[in-house]
Amino acid sequence: MDLSYEKKERKTEIYQMYQEIFEDPEEFARYYFEEIYPGNRVLTAQEHGEIRGMIHLNPYKVRAGRKDWTLHYIVAVAVREQYRRQGIMAQMLERCLNDMAQKGEPFTYLMPADRAYYEPFGFVFIMDWTEAQVRGEKTEKQGVIMAADEKDYDEISDFLEEFLKKFRVYTVPDQAYLERTQRESQSSDGSLMVWRKEGALRGVFAEGKEDDDVFLRWAFSKEPEQMLTQIKGRFPDRVIEITGGNISPGSQVPKIMARITCLKAWEKILKGRKNVSFRLNVEDPLIRENNGTFCFEAGFEGVKIRKEREDGDAQKILIEDLTRVFFGYEAEKILEQYPYLESIQPAEPVYISEEV
Repeated sequence: MDLSYEKKERKTEIYQMYQEIFEDPEEFARYYFEEIYPGNRVLTAQEHGEIRGMIHLNPYKVRAGRKDWTLHYIVAVAVREQYRRQGIMAQMLERCLNDMAQKGEPFTYLMPADRAYYEPFGFVFIMDWTEAQVRGEKTEKQGVIMAADEKDYDEISDFLEEFLKKFRVYTVPDQAYLERTQRESQSSDGSLMVWRKEGALRGVFAEGKEDDDVFLRWAFSKEPEQMLTQIKGRFPDRVIEITGGNISPGSQVPKIMARITCLKAWEKILKGRKNVSFRLNVEDPLIRENNGTFCFEAGFEGVKIRKEREDGDAQKILIEDLTRVFFGYEAEKILEQYPYLESIQPAEPVYISEEV
């Protein structure tokens, strides 16, 4: 099986395979292959020139700790039906994970169709999405809701950063990201929207539609209840589904899984709660650089992570359990077993709301 990154020479074949397996609405698939595909990486598994499997790695600028990283969001993991259960997905994932580790990327992430597909590869949930559903109704109009203009992107980015700065890990809403969000929303008959009162920016949200339903994400406002009321007024008697943001409470749904790829890179993300050092024997069966005995030196300014030349006598920990601790997600039982890990301040909360 030949594993290689596609050189953007087989777009038609990859598009056809994508649609055969995922059956996305044509407008969205066209957006994806016109806007996302040219800048992503696609690992293919080929035999005799036939593409039997693929993984898309979509780059995003993610702020984590003290640095902005270009990290890769794993999407469109696919194997043609007749070649499934032959280990192709496992080979592709292992290759991707090691390539990211070599590039010094601290972690990768995905939104699973089924968590069971990815748990054997060390992926664990790291964040919930807040999901709410409301119904539109006639309301008294306050201010103006309109499609965002490109000249407003710097203002919108600064506005969103005010809400996001409380998160330890989040997708950076820079101009490139806002342009992508605008085009993605337009592919679903929507737009990136702003709410202004007397000319002042009071809220932002990305809007999309499917049949009679309306979908919102990145919905942040300085007057959340009032903006929600104005949004309801735009869509009387229609169902409005809201993901994330701050305009409506909702149910917490586990949504984003992640995995440590380069353990050493976490030095630039983590901080300590006190000065302490300890050793751990990290078990990572897929990435050799992460497998072995590590010395952790935690302090208020950061955490030093050093791999020792020889494995020593240290408590063993699985890479997925270390991922839980680093992100502070469902880590309580692990911390009971490894109490010295409480000296590390986790990189949470997390805000990642992308679907592709």
